[in-house]
Amino acid sequence: MKPVLFHIGQFPVHSYGVAIMVAFLAGMALARARAIKAGIDVGKVLDIGIWTLMAGILGARVTYIVQDLDYYLKHTDELFSPQFQGLTSFGGLIFGIPVFIWLTKRAGIEVRTMLDVAAPSFLLGHAIGRIGCLLNGCCHGGPCDLPWGVPLANRAGLYHPAQVYDSFLNLGALALLLVMERRWTGTGKTFAMMLVLHGLTRFAYEFWRAGSSSTYWGSLPVTEAQVAALVVSLIGGILFWRFGRAVATTPGTP
Repeated sequence: MKPVLFHIGQFPVHSYGVAIMVAFLAGMALARARAIKAGIDVGKVLDIGIWTLMAGILGARVTYIVQDLDYYLKHTDELFSPQFQGLTSFGGLIFGIPVFIWLTKRAGIEVRTMLDVAAPSFLLGHAIGRIGCLLNGCCHGGPCDLPWGVPLANRAGLYHPAQVYDSFLNLGALALLLVMERRWTGTGKTFAMMLVLHGLTRFAYEFWRAGSSSTYWGSLPVTEAQVAALVVSLIGGILFWRFGRAVATTPGTP
């Protein structure tokens, strides 16, 4: 755990902020390569990516605060934490996707094609961002007696590096997505399948996660975040079916 990597004079450089920047650069590098292959202006991709990132971070923070509003109403000094301790990928999607679509339309790019270009970058960026969570000490797992358990500040014992588990899950989802997309035709399917896979990885990750504001859904043995994850997967599945049906009913489609 290392929330602050180093100082530049009196200014602390936070590990989570560095991880977000690395995640963005890696995601943009992947999106750039895919944009060139799709014949899309990479300059437009960069502009869309920057504004979508800003909207996503804002949405991730706002959604996290709303999840635990009672706490933040009592601790207003933590609303604007420089460590960004408290973000949720669901909020990033909720805020980021509409901004992404609006900017894509304004740039004159076909929306489904652009969504497909960017979808793998979300999984890659999320995987890298989780390393920032590990260094930041947030989103951690429960007590762990395995050799890879990690310490937490001001707590005894070792804990599951759930953030690393989620990174591996999303990297696996990324590899699977890139392989699967070679087998289908039409646009929008890569984006839809990304939603399916990310929802499933988040559902699995919640079984380890302990440092979370998410509570159990009534008497069910799943958390609110797991229910939300299944909804994301369901939406992705419906979109994948609809996009596939559109291809199947298009005249001249093989």
